[in-house]
Amino acid sequence: MTTRSPLRVFFIVDGYTLKKANDYYRIYHPCHMPLDFRAIKNWARQEALRLFTPVSRYALMQCHYYHPYKDSRRYGHSHGVSCFERELRYAGFQLHYSEQVGPDGVRPNMSLMEDVLTFATYSRMDALVLLTSQRQFAPLPEKLGAMGIKTLLMGWNFQYVKNDRKVVWSTDRRLKENSAFYVAMDCVAEGLMGTASSGLFCAG
Repeated sequence: MTTRSPLRVFFIVDGYTLKKANDYYRIYHPCHMPLDFRAIKNWARQEALRLFTPVSRYALMQCHYYHPYKDSRRYGHSHGVSCFERELRYAGFQLHYSEQVGPDGVRPNMSLMEDVLTFATYSRMDALVLLTSQRQFAPLPEKLGAMGIKTLLMGWNFQYVKNDRKVVWSTDRRLKENSAFYVAMDCVAEGLMGTASSGLFCAG
């Protein structure tokens, strides 16, 4: 009997995008619930298996979260930060802090792209699952494709009103075009909302 080798997946999360999505559901969406990082990870694993492999294979997943801030305390008070990071670590994420922004600046952590290319070169990577909406990472799926590695993009799209101003958040078009697969996670979250489980959200 032949034993199938596992699908080796790297799940890479752009913290800038995930924080925006998490804040949206906590504060502006009618559900007022935070995202469940473990549930998102498990959903990503199952979707990668469905898209990249026969059902009989299983996945080994490395999970990496890239903070948008050099100083994570900028997320809020220290207790909130420690809880946030504890939840990520509990869900199995390795945390990476930004070295590329000043104390007053915030933008996506561009170390993400360099690290993923290093992982692809020196580690066994069969597929990438990338959670981001940001155009800065649009070249990454294309570069990985040239190395024979396909990307599943988990993007987010939503809008809300803040201080009497409409805020629109959408996934970059080129990023979607360069990825082998694209999933609008806002649609997934809405579809799972109200099911027997809490879907992608923390219960209660």
